[in-house]
Amino acid sequence: MHELQPFDLSVLLLPAGAIYIAVFMCAWRITSPAAASVLAAAKALVFVLYFSLVFDGTYTFLDDWTYLERGAELRAEGVNLLTAFDNLPLLIAVGQGDHFIYYLYNAVAFDLFGEGYFAPVALNSMLTAPIALLATRLAVREQLVPRRLREVFFAFVLLHPDILAWSTVLNGKDILVLLLHVMLLTAFSLFFAGQWKRALLVGGPTVVVLLFLRYYVPALFAAAWIISAVTRLRGRARIRMLVAAALVFAALMLQLGSEGLSFALDRLREDMVNPVLGLMRFALTPVPFNTSREYGFLDLPALFHWLMFPAALLGIWQVARMRRPFARFLLVYVELQGPRHRVQLDFAWATLQFVGIGVAVRLMRLNAARRRAPPASAARPVQA
Repeated sequence: MHELQPFDLSVLLLPAGAIYIAVFMCAWRITSPAAASVLAAAKALVFVLYFSLVFDGTYTFLDDWTYLERGAELRAEGVNLLTAFDNLPLLIAVGQGDHFIYYLYNAVAFDLFGEGYFAPVALNSMLTAPIALLATRLAVREQLVPRRLREVFFAFVLLHPDILAWSTVLNGKDILVLLLHVMLLTAFSLFFAGQWKRALLVGGPTVVVLLFLRYYVPALFAAAWIISAVTRLRGRARIRMLVAAALVFAALMLQLGSEGLSFALDRLREDMVNPVLGLMRFALTPVPFNTSREYGFLDLPALFHWLMFPAALLGIWQVARMRRPFARFLLVYVELQGPRHRVQLDFAWATLQFVGIGVAVRLMRLNAARRRAPPASAARPVQA
């Protein structure tokens, strides 16, 4: 959209260093210091190479520049995380409504790294570290991923082509929304485990931020929770769940108002599609090397997505066989969403791909073992 020049290496060193530190600190919680260093260096290097050699404004959109301009406006007015509450009227005016979080996000990025398209992208790249950490802990806790493979899964999520592309190239809110999705999924996992206080501690602030960023998402989670619970529970437990659901929607109405809740439900209906058709659309879009010029950065991630679709189907099959409440909830959560906001599904889809790879490896090993085993008749000694 804009004809621009790559950035000088000197202005990229600070954000690259911040990316390295963020990834290293999160990876160190999962793997060895040496492996954490390699992962951190890889993330920082990809960021530096893109913005010092490749960036020319091709992979940008009008929304990106609006975020930048209004973020710069907020910064010029002295608005930051510490003064945001005191400047709430200004935030609402700049955001032209309640959805001002990502404008503030850009202002914070400028304070940290200086003004430039690279600044909020660097912050997005940093966020992929806690996304991978939370995703790994969640997947292990819910027995979706064996504990012995947690280091591999962390790297798989951190360097997943779709997450890597969106967090390295584009100044968009999708990575922040993905983090909030993983946090809300973590809250539901804690809730299903009976840890209600911890679930509320994680989920409460997450819902508040989402209401000012993409406020139909809490309604989507509530719908997934209700559907997964109603199909699982019976008798009085189902009635209690329906009462709880009514209370949840009442709380949403108090927060959003009737018009806001109606709009959120309309957006939810737009994303809720026939599960079979939605899965097909998600599988077939975008077509690799057939994207528009602005979306060209998604060609390789799309190819990976297509190649991994059989593994994802195996993952869906494996997760559907699990009897844990979270497994049922996760599948309903995926089915309710269409391909419109696919990035917020990247954790769930990456998990299904990883689980499917594990199933495929086990099947191949089993088949190889059967081939090596001698026939039953040959294994028996000949009776005299």
